Amino acid sequence: MNKTLKKSLVTILSIFAVVTILMSCGCTSEVTEPTTASTTDNDNISIKDNNLDKNTEYITVTDMAGRTVRVPKKVDRTIGLGSSLREIVYLQATDKVVGVEKLESDEKVGSRTLYILTHKELMDLPIVSESGNVEQYYERILQINPDVIFIGYESDVADDMQEKLQIPVVVVYTAPVGTENQNEQYTQSLRLMGKILDKEERAEEILNKIEEYKADLALRASKSTNNQTVYLGGRAYQGINGLTATDAKWPPLVYLGANNKANNVAYDLCNESKGMAISKEQLLEWNPECIFISSISIDKVSKEFQKPEFKNLDAVSNNNVYQVLPYRWYLYNKGTAIIDSYYIGKVLYPEQFEDIDPVEKADEVYTFFYGKPAYDDLTGKIGGFKKLELGSENQ
Repeated sequence: MNKTLKKSLVTILSIFAVVTILMSCGCTSEVTEPTTASTTDNDNISIKDNNLDKNTEYITVTDMAGRTVRVPKKVDRTIGLGSSLREIVYLQATDKVVGVEKLESDEKVGSRTLYILTHKELMDLPIVSESGNVEQYYERILQINPDVIFIGYESDVADDMQEKLQIPVVVVYTAPVGTENQNEQYTQSLRLMGKILDKEERAEEILNKIEEYKADLALRASKSTNNQTVYLGGRAYQGINGLTATDAKWPPLVYLGANNKANNVAYDLCNESKGMAISKEQLLEWNPECIFISSISIDKVSKEFQKPEFKNLDAVSNNNVYQVLPYRWYLYNKGTAIIDSYYIGKVLYPEQFEDIDPVEKADEVYTFFYGKPAYDDLTGKIGGFKKLELGSENQ
């Protein structure tokens, strides 16, 4: 064999050996570390095998969409999508959170959301999803490797995510409370989350405290003979809305048994709490004696109060228009619903709520739900309780 041929064979064999070693390393790496895809190519993403760890203990749960899901018995890492992070904060499980939605990490929007405002450290976590039911970043979710994902919307989204990621996805209830059915769904959902996160005792504490506040509000209001008509305006849903957006079963008024014009059975508008629009003519016909406006919508509603037809409303001419905190702001703030009720009770039934300072009550409630007072920080960003002085210009 001549020297040139021998040299060529040695070179070829060397290259083959290197390639063999590299291929072997690549196969090992595939088993231990999941391959991820671009955040814009979720359909083609490679998934991990969630069953590799045979030592993990699992429990089987039924989620709020009726889906059967196997979840680890011990959960140390979780994500709450579709506003379900709020309940994780309620449950005092923030140490388990490993990712947040884009809105929640946004300084302008997220910091106006109480569960972020009181736990700003969450804003520094990886962003794993657009807000709401838009887009989830599967690559990032795989990288941070949660044990379970909670999601506050449709089951088909949960099915798709679970199939592609091979991570348990549990649908929970983040829709409104207010009616018996809605309240029961929320109760079941919070207990489910408490079970999965090993926070069952805290879940019961929350549910009992809500009932305690509701009982106190109802008892106080029942001792008054005042039955003036009231109306909620500017009810946020699918964004900020104007004066004719309302809610027939708005919890702060339900808890007090107040005479909510939108809840009058004669109109049969809605049998559950949700945002809805009425006509201008309907509001003028109702002509409520007292109006409450969410501070989130106040800029838009204030301009409407300058219209001649609305200036003639009894609530406006008698200076009985009040600003309350946003119960609906990136879905539903259960603690704020209670706080608004105490403030409204103070307005409608002053004798029965004489001992209540709404600001002190707000911080009491916020401390229970979020672990710290938050009224001043929140209202510094979005405004707080006050009577609106409606003159030539609204304040």
